[in-house]
Amino acid sequence: MSGTSTTGEARSRSRHAAGPSGGRDRVRGAVLWAVGTAVAAVALFTCYLLQSRTISVGSDGASIALQAWDMLHGNPLLRGWWVADVSFYSTELPQYMLIESVRGLSADVMHVGGAMTYTLLVLLAAFLARGRARGRAGLVRAAVAGGIMLAPQLGNGIGTLVLSPDHAGTAVPVLLVLLLIDLAGRRWYVPVLVWLALAWVVVADELVIVIGAIPLAVVCAVRAYQGVVVRRAGWPVPTGIRGVRARWYELSMAAAALAAIPTGLAGIALIRAAGGWQLSPLQTRLVSGAVFAQNLRIGGQGLLELFGADFFGAGSGVLVVFAVAHLVGVALVVWGFCAAVRRFLRRDAIVESVLVTAIVFNVAAFLAIVPAVNLASIREVAPVLPFAAVLAGRLLGERILAARAGARLALGLAVACYAAMLGYGAAQPAAAPQYADLTAWLSAHHLTSGVSGYSQANIVTAESHGAIGLRPVVADGRFLAAYKWEAKRAWYDPGSRRANFLVLSTFGAYEVSAREAVATFGRPAQTYRYREYTIMVWPENLFAHLH
Repeated sequence: MSGTSTTGEARSRSRHAAGPSGGRDRVRGAVLWAVGTAVAAVALFTCYLLQSRTISVGSDGASIALQAWDMLHGNPLLRGWWVADVSFYSTELPQYMLIESVRGLSADVMHVGGAMTYTLLVLLAAFLARGRARGRAGLVRAAVAGGIMLAPQLGNGIGTLVLSPDHAGTAVPVLLVLLLIDLAGRRWYVPVLVWLALAWVVVADELVIVIGAIPLAVVCAVRAYQGVVVRRAGWPVPTGIRGVRARWYELSMAAAALAAIPTGLAGIALIRAAGGWQLSPLQTRLVSGAVFAQNLRIGGQGLLELFGADFFGAGSGVLVVFAVAHLVGVALVVWGFCAAVRRFLRRDAIVESVLVTAIVFNVAAFLAIVPAVNLASIREVAPVLPFAAVLAGRLLGERILAARAGARLALGLAVACYAAMLGYGAAQPAAAPQYADLTAWLSAHHLTSGVSGYSQANIVTAESHGAIGLRPVVADGRFLAAYKWEAKRAWYDPGSRRANFLVLSTFGAYEVSAREAVATFGRPAQTYRYREYTIMVWPENLFAHLH
């Protein structure tokens, strides 16, 4: 008895002595992480903003800026808008509204939004890679994930990841959902929040079905099957009804992920029924064998580009060196992915299993149903970058920490090298927005309301802060008609709007011709030629003649 009492007293004294100290250590660690995160966020945002400005923004990003501006000015449902096949209504549009409420309408809104989104991606990937690990292990995990994403490849890589709204931003809420699952534990409200979050994102971008909802449902269904039907090592749970009760979390999570799909689609239908924006149909179909082979080639090079390692299209010698250096990150990603596959059926690896499944489904969908045209098409699999970086961080962090000092030194040197690349990219000169020269010419000649091909239209409107209304038109047979893509029906109303000029250009997609213009509006009263542009002016209202 005396021995037991002595031992108990010793344990009590130990807990009493260690408790306050341990609490202070935890608080100090949390404060250091918060301060470090804030400093990193400011530094990363600044660098990514400067890098984003090295790429000219175009009409795709400007369209989102114009929609956000319209929402800010009393049209929250975007009534009368024809949007693209991805609306970004519940994700990037609120972000753009926030930016424009501070900065107003301009082409720089896209750069600020792109830098914000990628900064969030890097930080969330680092936090999800850290997971429940603390101390040096957590730091190394976060460093691996953040380091892999730290320095996007200059040129196309910046355009895909750090510019206009695109599928890369859809990875942000998916990472948040996985962070909730990882940190909150098996609580009843987690499936409810997951259902609401995924449904919210479906309204913005249906790609989340492929990279979020279905992977989570599949992984949780497999785990429920293991617990209910199959008795496996590490799953000491009775089968049958008792097994179903014990696997309530996996079953409810699978149900929540699947329920988010019809919920989100119903939200889109309700918005449409209320007179809100009209979503263009998503064109998907199985590709032919020739297109599949092309997708393999573009996909392979594009994935290297996402990880900053596309030495084929790097260009200058310095950028080739940077791309080759990023092969270290590619090697870590492949290693981490393979390690995650081996752990797929482990009960404690739900986040890793969802990320593996999301990567496989995203790449498979790209190869099978996306007719890729060029490297710009790799934006369809942009979420692969943060997902793979998280896998590398979560599964390799402790291994690197436990390895010899040389491995830790190599990791530090690699992160420092990537940081230097980030600084180099941020120091490059900014590029003018597309058609900035056209915007200045139209303003100088007091031409403020006209039409053009889609490539010029919305970016000129945004670049002029809305002072010039250049509306997109498209060829409809021999004549011109309103272009029902990222445009508003009210723009073309001849009763309340007037346009008196047309811009033709030899540069850009979605162009219109002088022959179609004359067939629609008749011969112009005046014609100006400026660089690659032809500006045709009429005395009457062109909107009254559109087909």
